[in-house]
Amino acid sequence: MELERKRGRPSAGERAERQQRILDLAIRLFGHCGFAGTSLDALADQAGVTKRTIYAYFTDKEGLFTAAVDRQHAYLAQALEPETSLAEAAARIVESLHSDDAVTLHRMVIAEAPRLPGLAAAFYRHGPQRSISFLAALIERTPSPAPREAAEALYTLLLGEAHRRRLLGLAPAPDQEQARAHARRALALICPDAA
Repeated sequence: MELERKRGRPSAGERAERQQRILDLAIRLFGHCGFAGTSLDALADQAGVTKRTIYAYFTDKEGLFTAAVDRQHAYLAQALEPETSLAEAAARIVESLHSDDAVTLHRMVIAEAPRLPGLAAAFYRHGPQRSISFLAALIERTPSPAPREAAEALYTLLLGEAHRRRLLGLAPAPDQEQARAHARRALALICPDAA
């Protein structure tokens, strides 16, 4: 027997689920139509919500985009937990940033950057810049003389040529073991004691 949907305001769980569904569809539309070509009307129609609901969750289209970027960098929430090792964090970064959604957003930003430099700046602020700060905080726990510089180098290696192949559609996303191996190789070059 199917339960009827209750009337009134959705529960917190239903709101979170709806928000994630909107983000999933937005990433797909951004990938197919670009940022400028993505219509909030079309998104609302596909998500089965009103445009007002989208504005309530994300304020505007840039807010929707930054929420999608933030979701790809969710591992940052565990940045300073004592039990998070640099190796585990690096593996999570590889898995997240090589995922289909992250690659879709990255491709879109590269295509839109000349016309929408503010969008590219928001992407950098909410993505790479935060990730590098996250890595620097973890590297500060090690005897590194230059944690920020080491974090930038490590972040670059965590993307590496494998990420370029992903952007070009030449390789699939790594599985968990491949992501861990990629992270270990990068760590061995920058922070050998953490690998």
